[in-house]
Amino acid sequence: MALNQQIKKIALGLGLIVLAIVLGSGVGIYNIASGKSNSQRTIGNWQTVDKDKDLSTADLLTIAQIAVYGPYALTKKEVIYLSTSTDSEGNALDPKSDYIISGKKLDAKYWSITAYDENGFLIKNPANKYSYNLENVNYEADSTSYKINLSGAEKKENWLPINDVKKATLIIRLYLPSEKLRENLTVETLPTIQKIK
Repeated sequence: MALNQQIKKIALGLGLIVLAIVLGSGVGIYNIASGKSNSQRTIGNWQTVDKDKDLSTADLLTIAQIAVYGPYALTKKEVIYLSTSTDSEGNALDPKSDYIISGKKLDAKYWSITAYDENGFLIKNPANKYSYNLENVNYEADSTSYKINLSGAEKKENWLPINDVKKATLIIRLYLPSEKLRENLTVETLPTIQKIK
């Protein structure tokens, strides 16, 4: 009788341990997938790691998120990463709609804006166009501002396709940003995303 009680207690203890592991893993996976952490900074509709944080000073959740979604990430002195899945009004980017990404040259040695699908992969498209950067974007007459067409339907100029996806995410990479830009990332310095159709 005493042996049966002991076996039941051991089984209950093991069951609770397994349940704790499953629940803990589920919460961890959810938190990593959410993209939110204590080191996150929001600038308008763009998210980035806070300017005072880096891979060496970020919280463990941020480090886990970087390991999953941005392996081999560089330090903030080398590059600043910004991401968004919403337009400037805060609405989710709809792959069936048309948007204009408007911005000015960013004070970095090199910058790019890239579109990704819901799984974090480049979006396959007939134009084989996945991003724009300071060298291949067609600038406006002032030579400093640009407009990129974010759309599932083909556009004549600066077309960044988001066709045949459930969800689109944009990533800005600012390589070797100036100290001024690093310290003063604001809504005014970052591109806007306006829905036009």
